[in-house]
Amino acid sequence: MTGGIPELIPAPAEAYGEPGEGFALGPGTGLAVVGEGAEGTARWLRATLGAATGFPLPPADGTGENAVRLTVDPLLTGELGAEGYRLDVTPTGADLRGGGPAGLFWGAQTLRQLLGPDAFRRAPLPGRTWRLPPVRISDTPRFGWRGLLLDVARHFMPKEGVLRYLDLLAAHKLNVLHLHLTDDQGWRIEIERHPRLTEIGSWRARTKFGHRSSSLWEAKPHGGHYTRDDIREIVSYAAERHITVVPEIDLPGHSQAAIAAYPELGNTDAVDTAVDTAAVTVRDDWGISPHVLAPTEAVLEFYEGVLEEVLALFPSPFVHLGGDECPPGQWRKSATARARAAELGLADVDGLRSWFAGHFGAWLAARGRR
Repeated sequence: MTGGIPELIPAPAEAYGEPGEGFALGPGTGLAVVGEGAEGTARWLRATLGAATGFPLPPADGTGENAVRLTVDPLLTGELGAEGYRLDVTPTGADLRGGGPAGLFWGAQTLRQLLGPDAFRRAPLPGRTWRLPPVRISDTPRFGWRGLLLDVARHFMPKEGVLRYLDLLAAHKLNVLHLHLTDDQGWRIEIERHPRLTEIGSWRARTKFGHRSSSLWEAKPHGGHYTRDDIREIVSYAAERHITVVPEIDLPGHSQAAIAAYPELGNTDAVDTAVDTAAVTVRDDWGISPHVLAPTEAVLEFYEGVLEEVLALFPSPFVHLGGDECPPGQWRKSATARARAAELGLADVDGLRSWFAGHFGAWLAARGRR
C-alpha cells in the first residue's frame, strides 16, 4: 500500500492514496443504491455506521454528491471475481463497486475500517468528525474458503455470542463459520425426533479447569443448546453477511453425550468395559472418550434422522462429520461389532471408522451435500 493509507485487516491487494483531504461524512450524507444487488449492503451500512455516527444515511440519488454509492458491477466480476471490490474516495463522495453482492459487502468492511475504530461503536461519541481518506482500493480474496471453527460443544456459547462472532468474521472478511455442535461433553442442537439429545445430552455435571491433567473442577452444571429457531436465526444472520455456516455432527467417536441420552447407541454388548453404557453420563473431562457408536443399522437410522433435520436447517453444501479420535476398544470387545466387520469384509474392527465415514458420505452425496 502507498500514500499513508491506514492499515487494513486483511491488507487489500492494491491500495493507493490520492491527493486531497478525502470525503467528510455528515448528517446530509446519503447512501445511493445503483442497480440491483446492493440493497443488503446498504441496509447493513445504514445500521452499523448509522449507529456509530448518528447520521441517518438516507437513500440518495446515485448521480449526486455527498453520498456513498453502492453498485454491483458485472464488468468487475470478470476482473476481480464475485468477492472482489473497488473503492474510490474523492472529496465529493465514495464509490464502492462489487463484483457481486459479497464483494460489495467486503468492500463495505474496508470502508468502515477507513473511518477508524470509533466506526465500530454502537452509539455516537460527542464532537466526533468522520472522514474517509482519499484512496483507490482494488481487492479480491486469495482464498475462497476463509473460515473459523467455533467449538460450542465443549463450552456452550449462547446465541448472542455466536451472532457476535459472525460480526467479527464479517469485519475480517471471513466467509465460513464451522460450528462444532456435538461432542463427548455436550450436544447443542435440538433434534425434534430425539428430544433426549438436548434434554440429557446438553448438560454435564461439572467442568475441568484448564488441561485434563488439572485437579481443579468447576463444580456446577454446564450446558445449553440451540433451538431450531435459534439455528435458523444464526444461519440467516450469517447469510446476510455472506457467511456460510457449516454444521458438525461428530461420529462415530466423540459421541458420549449422545450415548448418555440414548444408551442403545453405544456398544451395549462390549464385555469388560469400565462403565456400562446404560450408566454413561455426559463427559465432564477432556481427552478421548472410549464410548463410540455401535455399528448397527439402528444407529445408522438414528443418525440419518439427525442429519435429515440438520440438512433442513443448514443450506451449506458441506456438513462435517468428525471421524477422528475413535478408539476401537469397545468394538474389539463387542460381538456385534466384530460380526459387522466380518460381514463387511473388513480386516478387523479398526476399519469400522472408515465404514461409518463412507456410509454417511454417500448418504450426504445422494442428497446433494458433501
